[in-house]
Amino acid sequence: MEKAYGNCDLKMMEDFCQADGPSGAEKEATRVMKKHLEGFADEFDYDVLGSLIALKKGKNGKVKLMLAGHIDEIGFLVSKIEDSGFLRISPIGGWWGHVLLSQPLTITTEDGRKILGIIGARAPHGLKPEVREKVVEVKDMYVDIGVNNKEEAEELGIKIGSYVTPRSTFDVLNNPNFLAAKAWDDRVGALIATAVIKNLKDIDHDCDVYAVGTVQEEVGLRGAKTSAYKIEPDVAIALDVTLATDCPGEDNETKMGVGITLGVRDNSVIGHRGLIKYLGDLCDELKLDKQYNVLMAGGTDSGEIHKTKEGIINVTLSIPSRYIHSHRSLIHRKDFCDTVTLLTEFAKRLDENVLHDLHISNR
Repeated sequence: MEKAYGNCDLKMMEDFCQADGPSGAEKEATRVMKKHLEGFADEFDYDVLGSLIALKKGKNGKVKLMLAGHIDEIGFLVSKIEDSGFLRISPIGGWWGHVLLSQPLTITTEDGRKILGIIGARAPHGLKPEVREKVVEVKDMYVDIGVNNKEEAEELGIKIGSYVTPRSTFDVLNNPNFLAAKAWDDRVGALIATAVIKNLKDIDHDCDVYAVGTVQEEVGLRGAKTSAYKIEPDVAIALDVTLATDCPGEDNETKMGVGITLGVRDNSVIGHRGLIKYLGDLCDELKLDKQYNVLMAGGTDSGEIHKTKEGIINVTLSIPSRYIHSHRSLIHRKDFCDTVTLLTEFAKRLDENVLHDLHISNR
């Protein structure tokens, strides 16, 4: 069996992933990120939507580097409380009905109470084939919180608009390099940005480095747009998961555990060729394995960042993940650790000369 790769702060990872923070209600997650950056970042700020912006100042400060990982996760809102006490929910982000039936959820009240609920699932006994084969849509699902009526649900503090998140555990699998949790999409990106800032403590670097936990990515890349407009970075790297296709029935093109995954394009952006080449060459110099990813479905924070004002030099670095947009997804430690290593070194090297070379590479 392989040994655990690199140096991962598993407690920090668990703190990030176990926070409940769907799009539009990310405060619990941004507070976790801020807590882990205190003593490492020089300044903290927010955009109006709530994206956390942590600045580690450089000695020159004429070049700004933005590392963006969206801090929101997919979830739900309570849309109705039935007279019987069952809850109806409205999805936040993309859910597939097959992954939801009989799964536990957490409903968070205004005063922070955490209420357990279970998505109802019919027993298979006697169901007609056409019923068995149908994917139940979220609008037809209900959440059972174990009460007798609407009044009991309201006494718990549940209201229309209460936010709802998947409930699962943080686990190290049998090979310790495989880590399972909810919300790797995209707490892993926010974790990478946080780890880079922590690595830069007491290190001389020229550029200002911004670690940003962007909000509302899952509903339209919204926090990426507002935070990039506020920061006005010269170079921005979005950090997100991508689809790992190294399991049965897939094409095995994008594998977990390779190291660095450079995003060539997705549905929201074409990566800056000069920056892709620079980071690819830096991987070779640092002896970090790499792969390239073309994602034909979905987008990342890069989709809004690169269009800010006159345009931003931008690329997405991805962490291949299995089973995203469900209660339990997987990542590999090597992908996390190597990406942190690469970006720490890039932050140390980025200056006006490197920025000039990146600019002229597109001219």
